Amino acid sequence: MRDVPYELMTAAQAADALDAFLRERATALGALRATVSAAADDVVVLDGTPDSVGPLWAWITDRVSELGVTAAALEEDPTRSSWPSWARHGRLVDPHPPAESLALVDGFVSYLAEVITDLAPQARWRVGEHRIADHPLLNYPVLASDHHQIFLPGIPLFSAYQSAHGRTPMTGDEMRVHVGRTVDALHGHGPEAAAIEEPLVTVVAEVDCFDVGLREDIPAAHPQVVEELIAELADRDGVASVHRYGPAALVVDVPDWDELRLKLWLTLWLQRHLPR
Repeated sequence: MRDVPYELMTAAQAADALDAFLRERATALGALRATVSAAADDVVVLDGTPDSVGPLWAWITDRVSELGVTAAALEEDPTRSSWPSWARHGRLVDPHPPAESLALVDGFVSYLAEVITDLAPQARWRVGEHRIADHPLLNYPVLASDHHQIFLPGIPLFSAYQSAHGRTPMTGDEMRVHVGRTVDALHGHGPEAAAIEEPLVTVVAEVDCFDVGLREDIPAAHPQVVEELIAELADRDGVASVHRYGPAALVVDVPDWDELRLKLWLTLWLQRHLPR
């Protein structure tokens, strides 16, 4: 399949993309285990437990930070054909991490899948679906239960970009907590499961800007998080301005981004930073 973004796929293409994603899991995990055995066997133990996630992610974060970003543009990167399918069909942006970093994230995703499904055996892989037509997980390969669905590469990739660009990534402890919240949500517990029907953010393209709406409870319960979101978004490459015109309403001027890229960035940022 050519590199059709998940958001633009037909149902048949999304089903094929899910199959491709699942075929890659064993190979990615094997490559990660080989890499860890060769380079980090003294500090990382891949025993399938939640406690093993933190040291593994901390080690991956250090390596991704060292690798930085590649000089090649996304469409011109000669390594693109070797990327995991979720990276080729996803919303990566330039400057992007190199193939070696994407492979580490891919292996980590496979490892997370083993850890999470051991604790939530009722979870199944499926094509992301939602009653909201532009939901961020629509057509993505997700691990899902009746209560929750998650695109496993999302948070690790977000953090890898932070590392590659010299910004603050997720710590090993944060990633371990993320795994715990995901397991709880798949079992139907916690705010992630309770809020499955309402997205964290909506984005509407206007003339020369984007109109952003946050879920109404966010500014009321977490006003400082909104201030931090605005400050970090305004500091991103390509963002010309961020104006807050209401408690849950923003106008964002970012000429080189599209609606889907902004929505995904905001969603992942909020997933990381909202208190639980």
